[in-house]
Amino acid sequence: MTPYLAILLGATLVSRASCHQVHGILLVNGTESPEWKYVRDVAPHFPYDPVEWEGSQFPKTPPIMDINGANITCGRNAFHSAAKTETADILAGSEVGFRVSTDGDGEYGYFWHPGPGMIYLSRAPNDDLENYRGDGDWFKIAYGGPVADNEWLIWKQNDFNFTIPETTPPGKYLMRIEQFMPTYDRNYTQWYVNCAHVNIIGPGGGTPTGFARFPGTYVVDQPGLLIPKNQFIANDEPPEGFKLLDYQPPGPAVWSG
Repeated sequence: MTPYLAILLGATLVSRASCHQVHGILLVNGTESPEWKYVRDVAPHFPYDPVEWEGSQFPKTPPIMDINGANITCGRNAFHSAAKTETADILAGSEVGFRVSTDGDGEYGYFWHPGPGMIYLSRAPNDDLENYRGDGDWFKIAYGGPVADNEWLIWKQNDFNFTIPETTPPGKYLMRIEQFMPTYDRNYTQWYVNCAHVNIIGPGGGTPTGFARFPGTYVVDQPGLLIPKNQFIANDEPPEGFKLLDYQPPGPAVWSG
């Protein structure tokens, strides 16, 4: 791993100012839900004093680094909070979003690391979300990629908003956000993953295609995770300039209904 990337990836847990993120707030048609009401809460990365960190989500923000581990599904030990997570009713065709959680001082965080964001849905067997680990099939409904050769759509934004396809089959789903920082050094991708409980209401009629599994779909050296240096936004500009518009995301294509 290059010295610069080692410093970037090692900049962790040093102050209240988070250089990572967690997405505990669900938005439905622009309306914000309470933190972790509809999103499965996740475990802190390190032992911490709850008094010192009262109200802050910072201990939960460090990334998932192992794409082959169970935490890549919905976040760090997220299934432990499945039974207490409520389910949001959402009309198909509505605008929905994930908002980066607050820092404990009343300020929202933002998508810190440059990289894409993607949204997946997975239908809970028998519509039983409380007992569903997310080990079934997922289909992609949204992608936030580059908008210029040196700019990602959601980088440094508070929210990632998208639309539920109007023909999504009605039922109860895990809705998974993943935002990650692809790198040019193998197996050093940082992943920020959370899952919401949603009950999608509508006429249905669509047949989702292009399924994925988490873990199981991504491998560490595939394109989209391992990228050329001119697709890695950092302080060291590549000699040939950035080429983000050449970026191809991993996983299936977006299903739009």
